[in-house]
Amino acid sequence: MRNIRTFLMPCIFTALVGLAVSCTVAVKPGVVPGVKGINNVSLKGVSLIVVNGEKDALPFEIPNEKGQKIGITANKQAWTGKLVEALSGELAKRGAQIRSKAPLQLTLAIPEIVFSMPGNSYQFTVKVAASSSKGWSKNFEGTGQTTSGLLESTTALTDRLAGLALSEAVKAMLSDADFLKQLNQ
Repeated sequence: MRNIRTFLMPCIFTALVGLAVSCTVAVKPGVVPGVKGINNVSLKGVSLIVVNGEKDALPFEIPNEKGQKIGITANKQAWTGKLVEALSGELAKRGAQIRSKAPLQLTLAIPEIVFSMPGNSYQFTVKVAASSSKGWSKNFEGTGQTTSGLLESTTALTDRLAGLALSEAVKAMLSDADFLKQLNQ
């Protein structure tokens, strides 16, 4: 059974992407799963606002790992909006106050999104540029990967993977000592 699945998954997805190339799939991140495994971070006393710094609202063709366009598009501004919501929620869960008139502004943008099919899986990788109103900046990465998706439409699969990639980017930020230090200044 595993060998059949291993063989069929890439074939089915390749066929779906092939069909999608002629009609283009617009990826909108679905649910961004909550971050797990980072329970020791306390942000009590931190007051900030997280804003969308992505200026590009035009459809962007997501390349594969070889730089080829495969008919999958995204709106980087919408993806960054989902990222802002997810990070703001995770910061609030850890005690931070998210306020519009906060002394610290954290600006996020997504300069790069890549789709790839390593082995028998599918993945989106996002690169996130984070900067603060105090002059600090750093890049983060998140990868959403799955080996399932046989029973999903191409749109459902790519939307789910996009949400997973954004969740992993949030996790990368919350796991970064320098990021947390900047929030507490």
